[in-house]
Amino acid sequence: MPLVLLIEAPAYIFHYLTIKRLLPVKKSPFARLVLLFISFLLVGMIIYIGDWGNLPPTFFIYLIGIQYACKGSPAKKLTLSLMLTSTIFAFNTLLDNIFLDYQFYLSAVLRLLFSVFLYIIIRFWGPDTETELGNSLWHLMSFLTLAPLGIVLSIVLIPPQEWIPKSLLPLYTVLLLLALFSFMALLWAIAVLSKQQKLEQQNLYAEMNQNYYESLKRQHFEIRRLKHDLSNHLHTLSLLPEQEKDGYISQLLESPGFTQRTDYCGDMTVNAVLSIKDPIIQESGISLTLKLDIPEELPFEKSDICVMFANALDNAIESCLKFPKEQRFIELTARHQKGILALSIKNPTQNSETISSKIKEGKPSENFPSSTKSDKKHHGYGLRSIETIVQHYQGSLEINASDGVFELFLYLQEPQIK
Repeated sequence: MPLVLLIEAPAYIFHYLTIKRLLPVKKSPFARLVLLFISFLLVGMIIYIGDWGNLPPTFFIYLIGIQYACKGSPAKKLTLSLMLTSTIFAFNTLLDNIFLDYQFYLSAVLRLLFSVFLYIIIRFWGPDTETELGNSLWHLMSFLTLAPLGIVLSIVLIPPQEWIPKSLLPLYTVLLLLALFSFMALLWAIAVLSKQQKLEQQNLYAEMNQNYYESLKRQHFEIRRLKHDLSNHLHTLSLLPEQEKDGYISQLLESPGFTQRTDYCGDMTVNAVLSIKDPIIQESGISLTLKLDIPEELPFEKSDICVMFANALDNAIESCLKFPKEQRFIELTARHQKGILALSIKNPTQNSETISSKIKEGKPSENFPSSTKSDKKHHGYGLRSIETIVQHYQGSLEINASDGVFELFLYLQEPQIK
């Protein structure tokens, strides 16, 4: 038996590395020990059909260990831990009941080979630790994972005896292989959905950049035109009566070449969003107050910053348009200090009731508004996108509405350098 454990030991290490490829691990040494322990428990667990002593406790200990030792949203950790347990349980059940009969050394070698195979599949074709699909998609994937897991649990736990009739072996083999292939399909689905989400964010960011550069081109053209006409303006001013000069100068200063800003703060992505939204806000008769303390480039994904600021401002503009012009206002405050980006946006709201809802450290509030335009009560059609970004950076998001003022407040933590 010591030789069997020695052969299997690398399998535990490869499973530990597989977990690290899928989920960010806490830096605590104890968290790493927990992951090594549950890897040993899951990969090395012998599972006989009809035996309740091994599978159920291993299953629950593994789920608890992943929730404790890994970072990320609970839904993501639950989904991936269900996928890994269903896969290893299916393989071990095949190995211990159908393919082998007390051939411990060969069993140890095959467990090692399967752990290496699983790591390679996830290393090159699976999702990475940064994959975030949002709670709704993770819950959907968890639901789909119940099918292969249910197959394994039914085969192992329903029969009353440990030894099964030979007539059932082909059926059990097919079902367990289906459970294994289901894992591959679900893993592929997560990777595809993750890439699609990243592509959509990149396309949005590229569109925002294009609009930003178009805005710069228009401003540059206005400046060139004004410089070209400057001599004519000065000549005209010299000929105008004194009472008309002030009006002419005021009209000149209100032209786009003089009024449009592009340097709101030290981050180019925030500048890009504001340079596009600012003219829309001004044309809509909305009073805009900016309090930005962002002295340099933000250490977050540019697409995330773009989506967050753009959606938050779109929500505020949407709400302001329901009010007369004299009641329209947006107050945007952002500060980046000591590894934290804090953002607050206030605007008028038609909701007469007090609203308070928040997510903290990846845990959404049950009464958090939905992300559809039809949600007139909270005008929150972009909030789910913002919520996903907040969860990704282990931040906090709160919405509050009282006395006719709606406030969205959030903070993000800088990603740790690996």
